[in-house]
Amino acid sequence: MFSIKKLIIVIDFFKKYLSLCNLNERESQGYFSSLTKLRFMPYTRILVPFSMGRTIRGTSFKKNLMQDPYGKLAIETFKGVDNKIIYKNILKEFKRERELNAADIAHLMENTKLNKYPAWAVVMPWEKLNIEKKFETYPECFYKNRSSKGLSFENRSRLSIIENMYSAKSADSKVNQMLKLYKSIKLNGLRVDKDHNLPKINILVKESEWRWFMDDAGNHRSYICACFDFEFFDARVSSIIKRHEVNSWPNVINGTYSAKEAVYIFDSYFDGSDVFRGIV
Repeated sequence: MFSIKKLIIVIDFFKKYLSLCNLNERESQGYFSSLTKLRFMPYTRILVPFSMGRTIRGTSFKKNLMQDPYGKLAIETFKGVDNKIIYKNILKEFKRERELNAADIAHLMENTKLNKYPAWAVVMPWEKLNIEKKFETYPECFYKNRSSKGLSFENRSRLSIIENMYSAKSADSKVNQMLKLYKSIKLNGLRVDKDHNLPKINILVKESEWRWFMDDAGNHRSYICACFDFEFFDARVSSIIKRHEVNSWPNVINGTYSAKEAVYIFDSYFDGSDVFRGIV
């Protein structure tokens, strides 16, 4: 059977053969053409400039990284700020965020559907996952992710997991994870993954311009690389999101967002100017 992994390897080979793995000068400055679309084929590997990059929460890596709570954590770690101070800062962010709902974190306080859910359940307009499913499944995802990073839970009940999301132990786990990765990259450099298991990014397209932002995996790596002032980021394309297709985005179709609200979030991500996701 011809697996997806093998197909990706084949596509990567032809992209390399056709010199489609690297952007040209204009593309690196944010210009999008029909050729750029080929370079950004979903699932394939691409080297993208940090100057065009946005964090998973929507802020520019180059201009507004301190606005992203994880960006601030990475910068403080990079600058050698005392761990106790970093820890206190994360706890303050936890305290602030746990009082917010999904409408607050998306800066859409009048959105009645988002108002019904906690900040950690927010979904973006272009995502396939709806907010009901995110609310149902995320606690278990959080449990698996944080358990793998050494966070201990009293039990596996949904309530216990949700309580742990904003706990002191959770804050400590996040600080230690960032510090461990920072030390690793500082000592050994960035280890480039040569197979299909690279960080994922999404591509935003607005008329003849493009930007990229982080998907779910590899986020800590992207923050630390930005702090080290890396010029490029090696990743795989997860999806291409086109502004003019707003009415076909899943969470616009199902009524979670109006087209106007969805475009507002898209434009903010494109500009890299604000935060639209929580820290947990």
